[in-house]
Amino acid sequence: MHGSSDRARLWIRVFAAPGLLATATITGLMAALLWGTVGQYVAWVTVGAPIAVVAWVWVRRRSQKAGPFLPTKRGK
Repeated sequence: MHGSSDRARLWIRVFAAPGLLATATITGLMAALLWGTVGQYVAWVTVGAPIAVVAWVWVRRRSQKAGPFLPTKRGK
C-alpha cells in the first residue's frame, strides 16, 4: 500500500486534539460525580478546556490578517 504512513499521520493530526478534549471532558464529568469536592475542581478545569480552546482559536483568527476565508472590507 502506497502512502499508508502518510494517511496514518493525517488521521492522527486531524483527530488527536478533539480526542484529547473529549477524553478530558469525560474525565472531568466522571470526576465531578465520583470524587466529591476535589472532583468539582477537576471538572471545572476539564469541562472548561473546550471553551478555552474555542476562545483561543477565535481570538487568534480575529487577530490575523484577512485571508481567503475571512471576509474583507470592500468600500466604494
